[in-house]
Amino acid sequence: MSYKFDLNGVLNNVNGVSRTIVNTSASNSVKWKKFESSVGTDYQLLSDNGVNSVNDFTLRVQPRVVEAHYSVFGFGQLSSLESKKITQRFEGGVGGGRTILKTKYLESTLSYAIFFYNNNFQDLTHREGFRHSPRFQAWGKVDNYKLNYFFEIFYQPATSDVNDYILRSKSTLGFDLNKKFMINATYQTWYESFYVVGSRNNIKTLTLGTSYKID
Repeated sequence: MSYKFDLNGVLNNVNGVSRTIVNTSASNSVKWKKFESSVGTDYQLLSDNGVNSVNDFTLRVQPRVVEAHYSVFGFGQLSSLESKKITQRFEGGVGGGRTILKTKYLESTLSYAIFFYNNNFQDLTHREGFRHSPRFQAWGKVDNYKLNYFFEIFYQPATSDVNDYILRSKSTLGFDLNKKFMINATYQTWYESFYVVGSRNNIKTLTLGTSYKID
């Protein structure tokens, strides 16, 4: 069993305008032979003068079977996304991934999933359908300098219309203080081609924070 908690944020005041940015994530995973199951949460807050423009929460469950160079997985995800004016989003699907590079300092995987989505917007718009979800991940570490790094990108076009898509990425650079604590910088992007009035379809955030891990 392993547990990891990340806390990143920025709080500043410039010319009388206060800004708060907070990103938190927690993940808990259990392994038994080739089977692994994880539960994770993500929360992001962006506030200007006390008015929230981003207030997003996601809960994700992902069981999978892991072999030496590939994995097969399923997942379910439930979200409340103020930035997208979505009161509730459900996503669930199946997929598989394969290791494409493994060296001393870098490992990468490529995966593909197909999933069903159901979106309920604050203006009562309702959308549902299926999306493709290819994903690329790369990560590694340099023990001598206590550095680790991670990158992933998702491209999720609708099966019925490639012009309806979601594009997300996350890049993290960390410095290990010890075996449990890490200082990190994280840059995230999130673009959705479909959006309703008042929502933010293109979000970019850069945050500094810490990670805590228990194995």
